[in-house]
Amino acid sequence: MKSERRYYSVPLQRRWMNDLVHFGKKAHMMGSAWRINVAPVAAARGAEPSIGWSAIWLKALALVGRRRPELRTAYLPFPFARLYFHPEMSCTVVIERTWRGAAALFFEQFAGPENRPLLALDQGLRQLRQVPVESVGSFRRVIRFARPPVLVRRLIWSLVFNWSGRARAKFMGLCGLNPFPTGGKIVQSAVPASFMLYFGLIAPNGDADIQIFYDHRVMDGVEVFRIVRDLEATMNRDIVAELQSSRAQS
Repeated sequence: MKSERRYYSVPLQRRWMNDLVHFGKKAHMMGSAWRINVAPVAAARGAEPSIGWSAIWLKALALVGRRRPELRTAYLPFPFARLYFHPEMSCTVVIERTWRGAAALFFEQFAGPENRPLLALDQGLRQLRQVPVESVGSFRRVIRFARPPVLVRRLIWSLVFNWSGRARAKFMGLCGLNPFPTGGKIVQSAVPASFMLYFGLIAPNGDADIQIFYDHRVMDGVEVFRIVRDLEATMNRDIVAELQSSRAQS
């Protein structure tokens, strides 16, 4: 029997991804892959860890951003080209949820995660994966902005990404983290972020393969190298110290 051909409207979760890719293609993103060793962090988490890796990467990157303003910078092309520096880290974490019977990617912005305890960050991330989608403000906002016609949506996104640094930091963040625990490689990114970190599984010896995409208008590859080295040192120093302190108090 011949299969039936049919058309159907683009669901909302594909609409907001289409808008994201539309603006991401306008960014001058460069990619790189790195391997760092975080064996001390894995040891500090213990045999029965209570804090997930997403919270650990988020806190470590935020601590690095406190010292490196590149991670708090956005390139704004309109009405004239300029750089915007944010006073604190604004990190977006990609959260996959099932919504209306299909997988959907949502985004939660963490303002100043460098000033929050690891345990609080971990609890916040776990809640985002468990509570109803419509109960999260940032998730509702993404859904609401996907409903208008495409020209209206693109105008809203343009105002956020191209005109206002404060709005961009508040609603989409200046850097992002995306868990990618399959062991695969990302060869291209169309995310309009100044800095995007993809992290996966940790090997038994503590090796961690990470991928970074960065806006070449904001930073160069040598700066990314310094950020990666700083990130590895921060993981094995500051994060280990906080994990050990949490275990001692529990």
